[in-house]
Amino acid sequence: MHENLKREDCSPMSRCSGTKRLNVCAILALLKEKLLFPFKQDWFYFLLLWVLIALPNCYSQLGHPTYAVYLAMMYYIIAYIFVVMLNLFQKIARVLKPIVFILTTLFAILNLYCYHVYGCLLSNDFIQIIAATNPDEAKEYFDTFISWEQVVLFFSIIAVSIFITFMLPKIQKVKLGKSWIVAGVILLFSICAIWHNSGIIQEEFVDKKRWSFNFEEVVDLKNHPTHPQIEESDSIHPSQIIIILGESFSSNHSSLYGYKRNTNPLLTRQVQDGNLFVYKKVTSPCSHTTAAFKYLLNTYQIGHEDGLPWYEHTNIIEVMKIAGYYTAWISNQSEKGMFDNLPSGHGQLCDETFFLENEMNANRYDGGLIGKEKVNTKEKNVIFYHFMGQHENFEERYPHDYEEFKGAEYNEYPEHQRNLLAAYDNATLYNDFVVNSIMNRYKEQDAVVFYFSDHGLDLFDTDPNYFGHAKATEESQAQGKKIPFMVYVSPIFQELHPDKMEKIKSSTNKPFCTDKFIYAVMDVAGYRFANNDDMEKYSLFQ
Repeated sequence: MHENLKREDCSPMSRCSGTKRLNVCAILALLKEKLLFPFKQDWFYFLLLWVLIALPNCYSQLGHPTYAVYLAMMYYIIAYIFVVMLNLFQKIARVLKPIVFILTTLFAILNLYCYHVYGCLLSNDFIQIIAATNPDEAKEYFDTFISWEQVVLFFSIIAVSIFITFMLPKIQKVKLGKSWIVAGVILLFSICAIWHNSGIIQEEFVDKKRWSFNFEEVVDLKNHPTHPQIEESDSIHPSQIIIILGESFSSNHSSLYGYKRNTNPLLTRQVQDGNLFVYKKVTSPCSHTTAAFKYLLNTYQIGHEDGLPWYEHTNIIEVMKIAGYYTAWISNQSEKGMFDNLPSGHGQLCDETFFLENEMNANRYDGGLIGKEKVNTKEKNVIFYHFMGQHENFEERYPHDYEEFKGAEYNEYPEHQRNLLAAYDNATLYNDFVVNSIMNRYKEQDAVVFYFSDHGLDLFDTDPNYFGHAKATEESQAQGKKIPFMVYVSPIFQELHPDKMEKIKSSTNKPFCTDKFIYAVMDVAGYRFANNDDMEKYSLFQ
């Protein structure tokens, strides 16, 4: 009897069942080990990764503590999942873990810097700005905004993070006993909380659209013609349409707009002579160049997006070519950044292009653009001049001859602001000379000259310790969109186009955004779209 039982226990079927039980137990044990890995063997790495991921996002929400706690729980879950997945394959993990840790440290530093300086976390907007930046602009940014203390701090943090990666095996040998139970309970509580409030995931990763950059937006505009149908709205068309695109000019520092220092003496004289009209209520659609140029020269409008990308909308250059104008792009900005930047992309649509940076031994002041156009002045022309304007570093924007304002004269401002404001005002004074010189080149022709800046700046207007492109706050954005806008009309233009002159004169107090600039140009040129009434609806002069 006993022998028969023993034989049955040792049967192949019995051995197979035992093997299966052993395999299941082994799998469960392995699964348990992997799931608890972040709380036991890899506890310090998990803790650091969680802090690095969560800190910038939670710091940005300190004014909303409940939301910040939910963010901390969500990133706790994300860090846990990431560490589990990273350790599924130990050999690969040994290589990837230090790299991931250093990259995460770098990302956290950049996020905290962006929030501290600009009031918002790192996003695709910053990536697009960097993509359109050339080495000279990058150098000027570092010279102006980055101190040696910050550089030392940055590399110190990176050095510490590298040191930690080497020390991880030793640190994690310290066993925390049953503390993993607390970490596990926090994980379960976090999962329940986020499950109950799942909208936070939608809001954080979808609704905020921080990372919605589409690299297809870096396009060759020549490949996207729209073939607009246009017709005459006036039988008489000006022969010279000049469009001067400024850079980083805040109307707060223009004497034409009430600034107490005389930064626009020459243009003021043009106003007094009745040739220049200054518009008081014009704003830019965006507070930095890359975003603004998606709107400035085409029919794409803020708040009226129709589902088409900006580059599928009709632009000024295409319209003017169809109207029979020769087009030229004369620029003191770079032809290329890391990608073709948006301004030069428009320039490539023109019949003629000139970039000052390509001229050997040329100074890089905007005055170097004067006389570089090769157009036939007896024909109909549209000429774009694209300035460096008052782009920081401000001291690099003007010759020493225009160093009229001195920091010592700015006693009404804190000491750390004085030299910078003086340099900006000197750059504005030189800009006044260049704009006036271009206007005078066309005073003997049937010409209209538009001048405006792509965006303004926040020059200590909302923060006594900050100057530069507008931060993400509502107040700073408002300052970054305040720009000058003016129209010069030659005596011949005034004589030939009396109806247009009445409209130009009567519109100086009309609210206007430069995302509708194309319609103002078409109106003055004497053209409209044949299949809609957008020119009549959106032109500044209607």
